[in-house]
Amino acid sequence: MSRQEPAADPVLVGVDGSGPARQAAAWAAREADLRGAALEIACVVDRVRPGQPPTADSVLGRCAAVARIAAPGLTPRTTAWFGRPAEILDGLAHHAQLVVVGHHGSGRVRPAPGSTAAALARRHPAALAVVRTAPGRPLPDLGRPLLVAVDGRPGSAALVDHAAGLAAQRGAQLHIAHVRTGHVGQVLARLGHRERTPYRQRAEQALAAAADSAVASHPGIVVRTSLERGHPGWTLVELTDDAQLVVLGTHRGRGAGSCVSTLLQGAACPVLIVDPR
Repeated sequence: MSRQEPAADPVLVGVDGSGPARQAAAWAAREADLRGAALEIACVVDRVRPGQPPTADSVLGRCAAVARIAAPGLTPRTTAWFGRPAEILDGLAHHAQLVVVGHHGSGRVRPAPGSTAAALARRHPAALAVVRTAPGRPLPDLGRPLLVAVDGRPGSAALVDHAAGLAAQRGAQLHIAHVRTGHVGQVLARLGHRERTPYRQRAEQALAAAADSAVASHPGIVVRTSLERGHPGWTLVELTDDAQLVVLGTHRGRGAGSCVSTLLQGAACPVLIVDPR
């Protein structure tokens, strides 16, 4: 891919000495190349745990080498910081179009409540990518669709438009999914209201409208929709088995945080959390 003039704001990736951090650096380099953006690699040494091996310089050197292999022609900028990783990266996020981290750091097998990935997801930077992949799958897995999850909250239309732009950028199919929860209380509430238009019909109409809008904004992309039933988080985890990237909004509200947390722990592909406003 030919290099473009770098966008004003870089893609920022936070790294440590772990394997997932090197995967994140490679994914971030390809993403920066796709966006025509500069890449900044930041290594944050936590003062609470002094003497962390390996040193920041060696970590940055290895991750920069990985980034150059992933996106030849890209020259990453490297910086070292001292402090708590989530706090430092959250501060740096104000000058980045996207923050990228691995799904866990040294010594962890998934994003624990206190991990950098989980902490950044709670802080809601403008755009956060947590890089995950299933064993044996390439990263990025460009042959698969891009998945976007919508729930009918304000901002869903903007979220779909953002995801459609990413799909068009990658030449990928867009999969728009809505998960209908099946809790007894919710079913009884719907029956009690005796809705003139049944929930399923309204959801299907909303998905069709979202698909039409995506195609209108980005002609040429292929869009499919699905209306699922089950627990939102775990249903979306299953759908990520056939996705190269899952896009979620930073919606607050009942169930929103648990859905993000579930995907951070179980998704089979990178998770992109964006502000849909």
